[in-house]
Amino acid sequence: MFKIFDLLNGSRLTAPYVESCLANGVAAVHITLNNFQGINPVPDLRHSLNQLANYRAHLRTLDGLVRIVESFDDFERARADKKLAVVMGYQNVPGVERDLNLLRLFHDAGVRVIQIAHNIRNLYGDGCAEPADAGLSTLGRELVGALNELGIVIDLSHVGDRSGIEATRLSKQPVSVTHANAFAVCPNMRNKSDALLDALKINGGVIGVTYLPPVVRMPGGDAPTANDVIAHIAHCSTRIGVEHVGIGSDFITDQPAERYQEFMRKPEVYGTWPWRYPVDNLQQQQELLESLLAQGFTRAQVEGIAQDNFMRLFKAVLA
Repeated sequence: MFKIFDLLNGSRLTAPYVESCLANGVAAVHITLNNFQGINPVPDLRHSLNQLANYRAHLRTLDGLVRIVESFDDFERARADKKLAVVMGYQNVPGVERDLNLLRLFHDAGVRVIQIAHNIRNLYGDGCAEPADAGLSTLGRELVGALNELGIVIDLSHVGDRSGIEATRLSKQPVSVTHANAFAVCPNMRNKSDALLDALKINGGVIGVTYLPPVVRMPGGDAPTANDVIAHIAHCSTRIGVEHVGIGSDFITDQPAERYQEFMRKPEVYGTWPWRYPVDNLQQQQELLESLLAQGFTRAQVEGIAQDNFMRLFKAVLA
């Protein structure tokens, strides 16, 4: 069984789900704070703090099963204690506006991943849904430096192409695409161009290939299959090297449908409900990884995709 570091898992983190993760090889997950009780892609400061407080309180109810990652050593401590390592992050900058100094408080509270923009334009740069693709603002450039200084992993999953390329070039630390796929395989605006993948390689970053159906195969045609996921893994591995590829499942197990109604307003991007995942559960995730061996990947390479590549990135940034 492969050990897995899932760089974006949106499932309801209940005790049974944590136990299922551990039973199916998942050693660590990154969760999204601003989506804990409802999806809010543009969180203000009050919402950001409330969700952080609520999620930390929720994780305390799972204390015997999970460990919050604040230093790289916490991954090993979680493993030794047979707990799930949980990395807390935001899919947009958490409401600090122009006062980047406030990010220190979020770091002190355990936040270790922050995304620059979520689909639309904010103070820091363009998201992937902005047709102008204007890149980072001056403040966004300062944000990259602030996150580097704090040791917070930069996420580019929903960031615009130009913003992402600029961030990879400015960052002194490796950056992540926690959950997206290759635009060359599936031309969804959420996916990453070869130019951004090339920049990610130079930066030393890692992309987490995701199972979210509309970014595996474009909406409107046949349902995506596990082979379509493998096509994204193969393209990224060939383009930038297998050492820059990981997993970001974007699982949404036990989440209510109403959470995703805002996304359904853009069927050209997100398809229609219900989503039919090509890799639908934790057991199938292990089967996907096993199938990569038959595709010519070595066991060491699959171990890298499953866990080691993102562990290397976090070791560099959290240090």
